[in-house]
Amino acid sequence: MRFDRSYAAGFVFTAMLGLLVAAGPLKAEEPFSEKVDRLIEAACQRDKVPIAAPADDAEFVRRVYLDLAGVVPTAAQARAFLEDSAAGKHDRLVDHLVVSPEFFLQMARAFDVMLVERRIATIPSYDFKPEEWQEWLAESFRKDLRWDRLAATLLGSDGSDPSSAAAARFYLVRDVEPHLVARDIGRLILGMDLQCAQCHDDPRIKAYDQAGYYGLFAFVNRLKHFRDDKNKKNFVSEKANGDVSFSSAFSGAMGMTNPRLPGGEMIADPKLAKDRQYKVKPEKETMGVPAYSRRSRLAELLPRRQTPGFSRNAANRLWAYLLGRGLVHPLDMHHPENPPSHPELLDLLSRRLESTGYDIRGLLRDIARTRVYRRSSRLPEGLETAPAADRFAVAALRPLSPEQLGWSVLQVAGRLPSRIERTRRRMKDAAKKSAAQKQAKSAEADRAETIDLAWQAHKKAYGELRKELQPLFTVFSRLPGQPDNGFQPSVDQALFLLNSEQMIKFMKESELLNRLARIENPDELANTLFLSVVSRRATEAERQEVAKLIEGLDDSKRRREVVRRIVWGQLVTAEFRLNH
Repeated sequence: MRFDRSYAAGFVFTAMLGLLVAAGPLKAEEPFSEKVDRLIEAACQRDKVPIAAPADDAEFVRRVYLDLAGVVPTAAQARAFLEDSAAGKHDRLVDHLVVSPEFFLQMARAFDVMLVERRIATIPSYDFKPEEWQEWLAESFRKDLRWDRLAATLLGSDGSDPSSAAAARFYLVRDVEPHLVARDIGRLILGMDLQCAQCHDDPRIKAYDQAGYYGLFAFVNRLKHFRDDKNKKNFVSEKANGDVSFSSAFSGAMGMTNPRLPGGEMIADPKLAKDRQYKVKPEKETMGVPAYSRRSRLAELLPRRQTPGFSRNAANRLWAYLLGRGLVHPLDMHHPENPPSHPELLDLLSRRLESTGYDIRGLLRDIARTRVYRRSSRLPEGLETAPAADRFAVAALRPLSPEQLGWSVLQVAGRLPSRIERTRRRMKDAAKKSAAQKQAKSAEADRAETIDLAWQAHKKAYGELRKELQPLFTVFSRLPGQPDNGFQPSVDQALFLLNSEQMIKFMKESELLNRLARIENPDELANTLFLSVVSRRATEAERQEVAKLIEGLDDSKRRREVVRRIVWGQLVTAEFRLNH
């Protein structure tokens, strides 16, 4: 009998269909955001913690723009979201923002602060230019470079490869000082602050021992700064030898170690003849390149799911970025005596990162689509004090970062959107004059060109305006090496917002004031003003107050001055200064 393949295939299909019918309808996989919410809400229910209501649309649109775009929305953007009555608009806005030029620029700023912590090299000319470093980060996020590859590039770059030279700033801004580098690799990439273990086993934390610290230190102890004076460039050089020994300041016990990752085995150096230790022998004006690089092994072995702490630290920091607090808090204190507030959730987020190839944008998108992210910052009815922050029952009040504050001021004043639009038009006009643009293009090519034009216009406009904001960044930033957390307003900050030359200039040359001055109707004026500054319509009391202030002002200059003062007054309120 001849085997009939079509008959066999049909038989198998029919049999499988019968099994499926017998088993009942297939259940769709639970959305990831629902898994997150289920774990948070189950913990709140278990601990009898009331949960805040969902944020209203005005609260949400402002929050998500600040987090994913780094600026408050324009009045037009806020109004469009408030007037959109279609279901699913919150998720659609999140999906739109995570592929926008503003997102790539905001991620560059956020990761700059996380990885560099506003440090300045002891000799600034020995550092990589901050603007070029941020541009490299922004391009990396635009190209969707995943966290494991980004971390590997940071750890592996010596500054010699033009495509990733800027990544060497992770070392250069720390003066390529091995102890500082080792400590910050532990803190920022593994979530472990091993500073005390430099001198002895940490008496507070059993998991942080001296041998573990020096195992990490041994990867970078051979590094040093190399300056190419002729070309005025800086590099991270590495010696071919250099052993690591240590002794306890408490007991005097001594030890030696090769490179070792937390929880791993020591890694032996290959045995090389003395005349084969270098690919490029170090000379006075030539950077040495060892045949075997411990730094390269670190870049190869650390950014992997097998390395304890790598996935969990990244997941915890991305959660904290959107929710204002980590599941493990402080962020650099991952150890058994400081368990996460929601262990299952941290495991879930870590596995999500690993399964998506360490997709930063994807995980931020997932978290921003949850109910916990959309909670209101207003307390549940009947509560006088907020539940514990680690319950995530109420949205946290978070201070705007110096960058969010500065760019939002320019957004409100109209300087940022107008500069982007002018830059886009100039670039588009220049492109039209090119002979190549006269050739016929497919719709897909035309769309790609439009997207690239938007990116280039945003990048150039932000770059041009950055210098204007430097005084604000200086006043509102923490000291170098300190994490940006908590709201600690100062007299200098208040004075800057009230009467600094920069704020006077921003308000004097304000496109917003020009637009508001043309609005005759007091209610429309009040609504547009409040939408522009705090992303919501004015309340009835606010509309009445605005109408009262401008009543009888026929002189355009006097009317503009009054409106300017109202806008300025809103810029110094807690409502504007906080992400809520």
